[in-house]
Amino acid sequence: MESLSSISSIIPHYNAFFLDLWGVVHDGSHLYPNVRDTIVEIKKSGKKIVFLSNAPRRADRVASVLTNLGIEPELYDHIVSSGEVGYHWLESGISPWGNRYYMIAAEKDAGLLGNLDFTQVYNLKDADFILNLGFGTEEQTLDDYSGVLEEAVKISLPMLCLNPDLEVIKISGERFPCAGAIAQEYEELGGKVEWFGKPYAMVYEYAHKLIGNVDKKEILAVGDSLETDVPGAKHFEIDCALVTGGILKGHDIPKIKEMCLELGLRPNYLLPKFGI
Repeated sequence: MESLSSISSIIPHYNAFFLDLWGVVHDGSHLYPNVRDTIVEIKKSGKKIVFLSNAPRRADRVASVLTNLGIEPELYDHIVSSGEVGYHWLESGISPWGNRYYMIAAEKDAGLLGNLDFTQVYNLKDADFILNLGFGTEEQTLDDYSGVLEEAVKISLPMLCLNPDLEVIKISGERFPCAGAIAQEYEELGGKVEWFGKPYAMVYEYAHKLIGNVDKKEILAVGDSLETDVPGAKHFEIDCALVTGGILKGHDIPKIKEMCLELGLRPNYLLPKFGI
């Protein structure tokens, strides 16, 4: 677990970078300082860049957000989102459920399945599964969903969670819960959850196929979460750099190292931020 002041010294060691978005590149509305220059430097070195995100939306929508923040498409090779991979899983027809879903989501994400042969229903008893994309508003808490989750458990309704993150952090330090918190609560109540996104293997396999014949030893994942980014990279057997200024902001390095050891995790590098 090597502590670095910047990513500059290890860029030459890798040929592809799987970059987390929220907490590493941006906070949903602002780029972190020096991020764009860092991405430009990596691309100038001839390396591949894949944004690997637990965003519960299609890749083109993620690309639109990045463009608005100043990260143009020519600065990266691919975007892999949990929403994109989950969408294609449902599109493929291999889901064991029917096509009627009860949705838990913010209004901005409500159209995810809009052009697939799926129907949104508004009564749990009419649904084949719950589509969990996250909290409806930033003000909502788990208490707002307790009744729905308890009723769904009683009728054994499966849940599809397209964002395993438990929470995200803004540059300001504000924290907001994500879909993963709802899914975790549902499992604790006895519900069955199908997860898409980091740390689960399918998103890494999807990203690896997109970049072609790149050996896993030549890939570095950069993320800020000990719950998703680090275990996901390690299970996929690629190196990982943990950014300590995202979701772990507020913890000093000794504490972060202690947390890693308690979880049995060992990122290859610790970075204060994603920057050169």
